[in-house]
Amino acid sequence: MASTPAPRKAPPKKPPAKKPAARKSAAGIGAPAKKKPVAPKPKPAPTKAIKIDSSTDNADKGLTPKQQRFVDEYMVDLNATQAAIRAGYSAHTANEQGSRLLANVSVQAAISIARKAQQERTGITADRVLTEIALVAFADARELVEVRKGCCRHCWGEGFKRQRTVGEMNAAVEQWRKDGKDPADFDQEGGIGYNPHRPPHPDCPDCVGEGHARTVIKDTRSLTPAAVALYAGAKETKYGIEVLSHSKMDAVEKLAKHVGLYEKDNQQKADPLSALLTRIAQGNGNGFAPVQNDPERTTSAGLPMKAQVQDDDED
Repeated sequence: MASTPAPRKAPPKKPPAKKPAARKSAAGIGAPAKKKPVAPKPKPAPTKAIKIDSSTDNADKGLTPKQQRFVDEYMVDLNATQAAIRAGYSAHTANEQGSRLLANVSVQAAISIARKAQQERTGITADRVLTEIALVAFADARELVEVRKGCCRHCWGEGFKRQRTVGEMNAAVEQWRKDGKDPADFDQEGGIGYNPHRPPHPDCPDCVGEGHARTVIKDTRSLTPAAVALYAGAKETKYGIEVLSHSKMDAVEKLAKHVGLYEKDNQQKADPLSALLTRIAQGNGNGFAPVQNDPERTTSAGLPMKAQVQDDDED
């Protein structure tokens, strides 16, 4: 019987290959650091051309710091003299300095720019101011206070006797009783029903039909825009409530100057020749008219022109 071959031994496993050790650097010398990848730089965005207001730039360049301070102070109260003093100019020459600065072209440009900027900030424009002045000028003062006439106590009483209201009559009767008097002897005079809003009676012997005047103050909660502009407040006095208002004539005068109503009169007063030519053009008889036969005009012989013409006709 044949013998079975012995099993083969497995070949020995090879040890894993060792990784090569990193090279040691020399003492005191560090290993070079790895370079990080650099991201590409973004391309700069194209710049847009910026427009500069040449008027503003020129105005700013044309002003000294002291002049700019004057412009800033002038915008506070529009007083050139005080603005010059606050800007650092001498108080003795502030009036002249203020006038000189206002005549400076660069200062004028700076003030104009400052005014426009101020109007944009505050919303105060020339149109708004003019509208407010016009409201005062054309407001009806009767929207604030009225004087009304009503009947007197005797106008509508029985037999034109003194009339009472219901409350007054009851109070008078009660007082009569408290005084211990007989109610039957109480004189009701003109009776009850007095109403001061009724018109005067034309035949009333007490007020002869004129009635009595009274002052009526309107409710300020329901005023029109014109009346609100005219209204300047109210105050309590020992005589009652006093309603204050702005001057209508001052507002009218400001409007007249704005629309140039005074320019014609001022020009004629300053220029007599212009006034004379205006009268001649209007044909009102105040100017000169041409004279057909001027006695002061003579011929070469020294005779009046009219006489010379008559002599020629006789020949």
